[in-house]
Amino acid sequence: MSTLTAALLCAIAYFICFGGNWLLAQNMADQPIVVGPLVGLLLGDLQTGLILGAALQALFIGAVNVGGAVSLNPSFGTTLAIAFAILSGGDQKFALAIAVPLGLLGGLLEIGTNILFAGFGGAFDRAAEAGDQKKIIFLHYGVWFLKYLIFSVVIFVSVLAGATPVSNFVNSLPEFITNGLGVVAGLLPAVGFAMLLKMVWSNKLAVYYLLGFICVAYLKLPLIAVATIGVIASVIQVDIDQGFLKHKNSNVATTSGNISEMEEEDFLS
Repeated sequence: MSTLTAALLCAIAYFICFGGNWLLAQNMADQPIVVGPLVGLLLGDLQTGLILGAALQALFIGAVNVGGAVSLNPSFGTTLAIAFAILSGGDQKFALAIAVPLGLLGGLLEIGTNILFAGFGGAFDRAAEAGDQKKIIFLHYGVWFLKYLIFSVVIFVSVLAGATPVSNFVNSLPEFITNGLGVVAGLLPAVGFAMLLKMVWSNKLAVYYLLGFICVAYLKLPLIAVATIGVIASVIQVDIDQGFLKHKNSNVATTSGNISEMEEEDFLS
C-alpha cells in the first residue's frame, strides 16, 4: 500500500469516526477502541489496530472534554499513532508513547476550529429570526462538514508527510530507548485510569475498586471475568437502590395519608 493511499484511508476513517460521533448524537465513535480497529482494518493490519485501540482507550479513558474546555483529542492521537505504527513496521511501544503529544496537538486544533466556526453563530441567529428552516439545516450540515473536513485534511497531510520520517526515526533508535519507551507505554494506561478515578472516586466506590484489584492481582482472574463480576455487582446494586426508593416512597405516601386523615379529623371535630 502506498503512503498516499494510506493517508487517504486514515483521513476517511477519522472523518467517519470523529465527524460521525458529533453527527449522530455523540455516539462515542471517536473513542480509540472504535477508531483503532477501523484504522487498522483499512491499513491492512486489524490486529495492531485492535491491540493499540484497546491500549489507547485505557490511556485516554480519563480525558473528558466538557463544553469548550478541550484538553485532548483522543481520536486524533489514536489515528496518527496507529498509522505511524503500522506504516513503520508495527512498533507498538513507540505508538503508545507518541499518542499523548499527538492528542494534545489535536486538542489545540479542535480549540482553533471551535473559535473559527463560532463566527457562524450570527448566520444561525439571522436564519432563526427569519424563520428560514432550510437555511438553518444547510448551515448545520455545512458547518459540520467543513469542520471535520479540516481535521481530515490535517490527518491526511500528517500521514503523507510524516510516515516515512517517522519510520526512519523509529528504525534508527538504539535499543535502550526502545526499551524505555516500552516501560513508559506500560505505565501510560495506569495514568489514564488514575485520571478517571480522580474524577469519580468516592468512599462508596472504593470497595468496588478494591474488589477488582483483588480479583486481578491475587486471584489472577482474566479481565472478561472481572468485567462480568462488575456487571453482576452493578445489577445487584441497582436492584437494591430501586427497592430502597420504593420503600422510601411508600413510607412517604403512608405518612402523607396519615397526616391528611389527622387534619380532616381535626377539621370535623
